[in-house]
This record gives sequence, structure tokens and C-alpha cells, in this order.
Amino acid sequence: MKGKIAFVLGAAVGYVLGTRAGRERYEQIKRGAQSLWNTAPVQRGVGAVRDAAQLRVDELKAAAVRTGKNVVGSLLHASDDARPSDASGAAASGSERPASGARASGGAGAAARAGGAAAEQDGTPGGEGA
Repeated sequence: MKGKIAFVLGAAVGYVLGTRAGRERYEQIKRGAQSLWNTAPVQRGVGAVRDAAQLRVDELKAAAVRTGKNVVGSLLHASDDARPSDASGAAASGSERPASGARASGGAGAAARAGGAAAEQDGTPGGEGA
């Protein structure tokens, strides 16, 4: 079916370009092509192609964003690995970056560490004896 459409389209273009019938014949062919273009079956096909193309564009955009995030994450992770480690311990100072997907605020782990610090201050295990 696609081959037939391409052949007819090619024949029409060839005729228009090769004709010596003048401007009048050109305008007649142009009107015929426009009336064919504006028919319901052709416009349904145009809509189907447009929708399929938009779907592919959306998929490609999502893949590009996903790949970009992975690359940036890999670069950040690689730059963290390339830094020289301090002998006094970066973990003790809390300057390590959270792992991918971890919250920057520290989440429940930070709250537990804070509770442990409070327990050490008042001398009770877990900070519950005040």
C-alpha cells in the first residue's frame, strides 16, 4: 500500500515538474492535490502518523532524560571515588554525600544518631530516662 502511494505521489510530482501545459494546468493539479489532502481518510492517516510520531518522541525524550540522569549520577559517583580520603575519616565529620536515592536530610538514620547523641548526654540508653 505504501509503495502504491509513493508511486502515485512520485508520478504526480514528476508530471507537475515535467509538464509544459503552463500555469493553468499546474493550478488545476494543485487544487486536486489539496482537495485530496483534505479528505477524511487522508486526514485520519495523517492523525495516526502524527500520534505515532509523538509517542516515539515522548519515549525518546524519556530515554534521553533517564540516560542523562544516569550519566550525571555516574560522574558524581566517580568524582566522589576520585577524591583522596582523609585519614581522620570523612564519615565521622558527616561530609559524605548520600547514596543515590537517599535523602539529603539524612532521613531516619540522622534521627537515630541524634537520639543516640541525646542518650550520651543524659547518660541513659536511648535517651529515654529523662
